[in-house]
Amino acid sequence: MGISLSLNCPHCGGALSLDEGAATTSCPYCSALLAIEGDDGVEKITYKNNLDEARAVAAARSWMGGGLKARDLKGKAEISECYPIYAPFWKLHARAAGWVCGYRQVQRNKRTERVPMEKMVASDFDWNEIACDVGDIGVEHLSGLNGTAGLHDEGSIPTFEVTTSPTDARAKGLASIEQTAISSAGVPHRTFVKMHIFPRGLALVFYPIWVVRYKYNGRMYFCTIDGITGKVLAGRAPGDTLMRTIAMSLGMLAGGYGSALGIIAMGYLGNEEGVAAGVIAIIICLLIAFVSYRFFRYGSEVTTGTLKGGFNTNLGLGKGDGVEKELINAMSTGGPMNFGRGGNI
Repeated sequence: MGISLSLNCPHCGGALSLDEGAATTSCPYCSALLAIEGDDGVEKITYKNNLDEARAVAAARSWMGGGLKARDLKGKAEISECYPIYAPFWKLHARAAGWVCGYRQVQRNKRTERVPMEKMVASDFDWNEIACDVGDIGVEHLSGLNGTAGLHDEGSIPTFEVTTSPTDARAKGLASIEQTAISSAGVPHRTFVKMHIFPRGLALVFYPIWVVRYKYNGRMYFCTIDGITGKVLAGRAPGDTLMRTIAMSLGMLAGGYGSALGIIAMGYLGNEEGVAAGVIAIIICLLIAFVSYRFFRYGSEVTTGTLKGGFNTNLGLGKGDGVEKELINAMSTGGPMNFGRGGNI
């Protein structure tokens, strides 16, 4: 037998009686048609944790043995803590439908032609974002956010409280899906965009994440592991001093000799193709030297994920990398550099 609910009509205040699961009803007093939503229309899901402590530690050890980390990290690291948490994520599923018009540029000999493009978008998209402040663990978004729903025993695993509202999450998710849908059309230069987003449902997903803290040479580091897939999401680790020194030496060598060869090629060939090849060679060599310097400067600590500080293996840059990103973008695209208050260069 279903559960009977008693509510009041928002128009006349009359008593309403409806069965469990009812989505609509009508007031017997003022004949108003009413829509019923439970818990503000937000579905709550808890995914089952697939890892235990031994598998989480094994995943952390495997992560310690690769990349630009200290070569003896895997053997010398001392695990001090390993525990699971449930982190809440907002997950929005929506369908995007619309048109994106514009053009792409094609280089033909010495002429640049504009080829018209008209793309239709009709696809489903998912968006997710952390729904709380879990501290500096480097987890903001998850790719996929899928798992097996299960029962969660309150108090068995720490669960973070939700600190963002579903209204803000829905608005942010719809805006993000709209931009993703427009970008998926693959139109580089857009002249007309008409995109409609139809939300299919907003859910609050409690996702299992393992936190592993370890000690190396008297300093504390950590990494976070996906409790479903077993992959490392983010982490901090000490860098390899020898690798930093070698990278700095080779990077400066490539930057210096490569730039010199590029200048010689520009003067020797003299034509447009030679000048273009020389400029490209100089830019590539300077980028190699720049990244190697950043690794030498900030590579004493290596980070993975969206963590700030150190040398991030996802970005290839270190602290204060805002200007450096602008530099790389400008050098690779030939566009202006935007330094905020200083304007464009």
